[in-house]
Amino acid sequence: MKVWSTGSRRALRALAIAAIVVPVLVVGPGADAAERDAVVNAPGAAAAGITGFTPTVTADATRAAEATAGHRLSRDAVLAAYWTPARMRAARPVEESEQYRRALAVPQAGLKSAPAPRNSGQELIVPPARGATTTGGMGTQATDPNLPSSHPTAFTAGKVFFTMDGKNYVCSGTIVNTAAGNEVWTAGHCIHGGRGGTLASNWTFVPAYNGDAANPRPLGTWTATGLWTMTAWINDSNFAEDMAVAVMGTQGGQHINRYGSQGLWVNAGVNQFMNAFGYPAEAPFNGRRLKQCAANSVQENPAVWTQTIKITPCNFTGGASGGSWLINYDGQWGLVNGINSRADRATWVASPYFDDTALVLYNFTTNF
Repeated sequence: MKVWSTGSRRALRALAIAAIVVPVLVVGPGADAAERDAVVNAPGAAAAGITGFTPTVTADATRAAEATAGHRLSRDAVLAAYWTPARMRAARPVEESEQYRRALAVPQAGLKSAPAPRNSGQELIVPPARGATTTGGMGTQATDPNLPSSHPTAFTAGKVFFTMDGKNYVCSGTIVNTAAGNEVWTAGHCIHGGRGGTLASNWTFVPAYNGDAANPRPLGTWTATGLWTMTAWINDSNFAEDMAVAVMGTQGGQHINRYGSQGLWVNAGVNQFMNAFGYPAEAPFNGRRLKQCAANSVQENPAVWTQTIKITPCNFTGGASGGSWLINYDGQWGLVNGINSRADRATWVASPYFDDTALVLYNFTTNF
């Protein structure tokens, strides 16, 4: 369900095709034939500045899964067997990868969102899939909300596991309400390394992950059937467009939104009270439990508009990337209005501002 406060669907379609520059996907030098073959040539994607991939499963993951679970496994069974509790605990935050470090080194000054414009001010408000009753508060440091897997915030949040350059990494993500009911939002760098980088493989999402529990995945392991991010992230490591969508496959005919899904608000304005969630995994955290920060968002650079915002104070560390920022959060449900993208690991965490970039990404993928 979508509620429009301004504009029309016709205006959105015009926005998606009326780009001044049509971006071209530049596959990084480290990409292999499997990644190039995985690029999805969906109609309208290039004009909208979006690139999609069919997720790959590595031969190493298949061999490891078959060694313990048998041969001729389905793709879902391979990944469920590969991501053992031990491998999930051992996976490192993607912020420690060389690809993320290279992305941080790319100068952001002068980067322009592609295609233009990205600031129509057209609002999109998508409600959560379920109602809510309780209230949230403000904290000066990341706290453990200590939520059971049956809690709406817990079962719509989760941990992302994937492989890049032969190493296993983690991020965070959130189930978002869409027409098809198959969508998880995360950071762009949680599916692709950015300029000169490569596509993530073995991509899975574990809702309500709890590394301290006997069963760390009480709601199962969900595999992606499609990964979508902004072409400006892939080509330029543009952190203003560091956002991504994972389209999840079904399990037993059930869609991932069976657990409910958070809403979305695009072009809501810069100054908002945010509740941020994620699985920070670097000291002082260990990545085993969902953490929460609550603070007001502000323009990241007070002197120059960079299409990025930040919340402070928040001491999220690596591993929280891709976790959602919720506005109008009532202790259970809210509207995604940002994602953890970068942090100084001490006082603030930054997100792309959810402007027309998020608007186009949502509407392009909502029926997948």
